[in-house]
Amino acid sequence: MIALVVAFSVLFGGGLDMNMIIFSTLGVASGFLLHELAHKFTAQHFGYLAEYRANLMGLALAVFSAFAGFLIAAPGAVMISRYRPVLQAYIPEGLPSSNGPHPFQQEELASRMKREMLLISLAGPMTNIVLAAGFFILEMSGLAGEGIWAHAVGFAISINLILAAFNMLPFGPLDGKKIFDADRRIWALVGLPAILIALPVYFGI
Repeated sequence: MIALVVAFSVLFGGGLDMNMIIFSTLGVASGFLLHELAHKFTAQHFGYLAEYRANLMGLALAVFSAFAGFLIAAPGAVMISRYRPVLQAYIPEGLPSSNGPHPFQQEELASRMKREMLLISLAGPMTNIVLAAGFFILEMSGLAGEGIWAHAVGFAISINLILAAFNMLPFGPLDGKKIFDADRRIWALVGLPAILIALPVYFGI
């Protein structure tokens, strides 16, 4: 998390003054940590083992890219695996399994696993979207007041929007690629608007 705090502070503040570190910490603590916890808890809900594994190269890249004027945030990911063999986990009681699953079981297995992966992948970016909306409502309501806390809330909105948009890109190992492959309609409904809204924030327009 420290690496991301440094990266966002440098990218949006141009340095590491105390105020910018406070703003960045609030945004990263809400956006990054809750994003990964959402993946983890959703995976565990479906019976997966889930643990976060840091990517040291990704953390270093986040910091160096911020000094270069842009941000590539790939600090790590939640890795998942099942408690039991996947086929056994999906064979209903009373159905024979010694000779492997029946064709309709295979079809149901594929469908349920696809749905699970879709929901696990959506959990992280949707958390960022909900947080950005919540901070936006807080800002518009005036409850954040003025001064440092108002700036911190505004910064949290920006970080959560950027994290949601970045993770919704349909490339590589990102959540967006998994969502795009599972259901392009959902990606278009959630991912595309998130990216379009975050673009002017990222470029400071």
